[in-house]
Amino acid sequence: MTGTWNWAAPLPAAVCHRDLEATARPTSGGFTLSGLWSLPAPEQTGPWLALPLPVSGSGDPDLFVVASQALPKSSGAARVVRLDDLYVPVGFATYAAGAPLCADDAAFLWTAVTALALGTARRITDVLAAPYGGGAASTPHTAVAAAELAAVLHDERLSLAATLYEAPSARQGLSVAAQERLAVLVPCAEKVVQHVVASAYEHALTADWSSGRHPLVDLIEAGTPIFQQARCTTEVLPPRARTSTRRVEHGDDRRISG
Repeated sequence: MTGTWNWAAPLPAAVCHRDLEATARPTSGGFTLSGLWSLPAPEQTGPWLALPLPVSGSGDPDLFVVASQALPKSSGAARVVRLDDLYVPVGFATYAAGAPLCADDAAFLWTAVTALALGTARRITDVLAAPYGGGAASTPHTAVAAAELAAVLHDERLSLAATLYEAPSARQGLSVAAQERLAVLVPCAEKVVQHVVASAYEHALTADWSSGRHPLVDLIEAGTPIFQQARCTTEVLPPRARTSTRRVEHGDDRRISG
């Protein structure tokens, strides 16, 4: 998904300095960023910021989303910040060359991320109930727990499907009411996914691992990037309800981007 869509495109972006080459070094679970960036003007900076790297053609992620409050204090009129090994989780890395999303694509991003997270969590419940470790079957207790967790995920998936029912596509636009329902549903679905993953991991920890590494470990690690993004997707591209209202002297109460 991140190779196809540049979901960070709507965010305010810093400018990479040539004086100190910016780098992103792969590390466990993400990247560490180092270099100099000029931040946007204060009135253009939101809670999230995109930090680009120089174009290299390496095929690695070159655009990283960070919380503005995680950055050190800027200096000078150019609002320059120097980063030394700032950690960015892999779920917040993308590609500048991807097709850029815009603020109006928020519902599309929420839907895509939530669907991926629900699907990955459902796969986790399947693995939890299946034989592992060379054929040793899961315990009846674990199988029941996996079925219960899968049922909860099924309910969330149905809620998502009902919200999108008869919509041509999330990217072609949803009604205001549908977007409002979706904005409420997505964080709830993320909490359910988080509960399922944590519960499955707890069951895996109590299993007999003497015959090798439990397959849930690899699956959870592989799904971590989408889980990370799912936790913040409505914050990165917020719903319209979080935008600011025009002042009274403008003569209307229409909403503008906040």
